[in-house]
Amino acid sequence: MKIKWKLLTSSLCLSLLLGGCFGTDKSVTQKSSDGKDDVPRSDDMYESILTYTGDGYDLPGGDKNEKFAKDHKDDVEKAVKDYLKNEFNTDVKVHNMVGNRDGVTVFYESTGLYATAIVPIDLKNKDVLGDHVWTLEGVVERGIKGALYAYLFEDEFKELDRILGELENEEDIVGRKIEAIENVGGIGYMTPFYFLANSTDDEAIEPVYELYMKDPETPKAELRSAFDKEQFIPEDYLFSIQFYMEDPNKEPDEAILERIVNTIVDSTTIPSGNYAINLHDNYVIKHAAEGSKDNSINRKFPDEEIIKE
Repeated sequence: MKIKWKLLTSSLCLSLLLGGCFGTDKSVTQKSSDGKDDVPRSDDMYESILTYTGDGYDLPGGDKNEKFAKDHKDDVEKAVKDYLKNEFNTDVKVHNMVGNRDGVTVFYESTGLYATAIVPIDLKNKDVLGDHVWTLEGVVERGIKGALYAYLFEDEFKELDRILGELENEEDIVGRKIEAIENVGGIGYMTPFYFLANSTDDEAIEPVYELYMKDPETPKAELRSAFDKEQFIPEDYLFSIQFYMEDPNKEPDEAILERIVNTIVDSTTIPSGNYAINLHDNYVIKHAAEGSKDNSINRKFPDEEIIKE
């Protein structure tokens, strides 16, 4: 199982080149002797989680392509929507476009699923190459499967959202703004408090996925019946919980992290899966949409994983 999650982590980090990735990478910062970051929180590099909506996020070599894409927004959006409808029978809403070296990375949403598609651009001929849209192999399929898992176990997911919302209300912590998820999320099934990273070889959800792809209007009861409980492995679903300190002047608090961990451990009504808990300070690295830094604290795979059966 550890080998599987190393491969999944590699896949998620590859998506950093094409889309957002919350909490899967660490920035390079230095700590002072008291354990706090020595790097100043400059406005051009960092922004408070309280206001961050994705502004400042960028990909290498994409400035000219981004400007061209936004000048031809309708063509880019149509190319993405047509591609996803034709290839995955999925209707989407486009939220944001970020230029990359070869074109533009388009952030879109479909029923809790936040992902990206890449539209190549030919600047020399001033052309949006709508017939050559592509996505990273397996990423869309995995995202749809994660969203289907949330759909089948809606009550359990609502309970997870509820207890995390209570923690936010009772402690000095916050999640991400929904606008940040829409504009630079792109990982899969996401909420302000966590993202779901599910394995590509999960056999339990595969029959559900096949049924859904044939007919997205398939009744929920039929989809639920297709779920193969005998093949279900909790470790195939990683819930990466991401909280931030609400106070810009406070470091991540071990006592708060411990309460989050205990809340997850003690709950018997949240979705089955592998839970990782991350607590960051108040700031996001703008250009990477990243909250993880050297002062972040966590409980996660492989040393302190929390498995809910």
